[in-house]
Parts: sequence; C-alpha cells; structure tokens
Amino acid sequence: MGLFVSNKVNEVAIDTPTVNVKERLKKIEITGKSRMTDPGLFYNELLQTLENNFQKFKHTLIIEFRYEYINTGSSKWLYHVLSHMQNLVANEGMIEIYWYYDEDDEIIFEAGEVLQSILKIPFHLREN
Repeated sequence: MGLFVSNKVNEVAIDTPTVNVKERLKKIEITGKSRMTDPGLFYNELLQTLENNFQKFKHTLIIEFRYEYINTGSSKWLYHVLSHMQNLVANEGMIEIYWYYDEDDEIIFEAGEVLQSILKIPFHLREN
C-alpha cells in the first residue's frame, strides 16, 4: 500500500489531491481538492504512478476519484492522463474508473459526466 502527495508540487497540500495505492485490490484512489496553479507537475507524477501500477498489477487497474473540487486546469490535465491510460488499455488490459460525487455537487457530477462521455473505458458515476 502506498500514499503520496506530489513532492514536486509547491502548493499547499490542501490544494493537491492525495493518491493512495492499494496493491492487493489493484486500485488507486485519488481524493481531495485539485486547484493547483500548475497542475501539470502533479498530473505527470500521477500518470507515472498509474502506468507503473498498471504494469505491476498485470494490466488491471481500478481508479477511484473522490474530488471535492477540481479547477479547469486540473480537469484538462486529468483528461490528458485518462486519455493516455485509455490508449494503454486498447492494447494491453483493463482499467475501470469510478467517479464519486456528492448529491448536491453538480460541478463534480458534470465533470464526471463529461469524462464518461468522451472516454472509451468503463467509467461509473457513483453518488457518495
């Protein structure tokens, strides 16, 4: 089991999501707020973590997102990361995404809907 908040991000930890790797479950959880001014640093590190664990877990990965807030820049980077992961799946394995949202949080719900509509991997919207 591993946990990281990016070492490369010069933002306060409350503005950076936490990434928790659960090896036994072949799952990675991303939780918290994503409102960095330069999200590329964090999301490049996240991409490396996802890729490495996808290989380590024998081409199977479950990704759970539990965002409290995500800004526009982070949304764009997240799409880039998930598009890259989608390309890995096309040739090598299975990735399943779970996007959690609070009942009264339309912004997080709609962000999940947009990603679900443009990605071609199993993407589940779930109310907390």
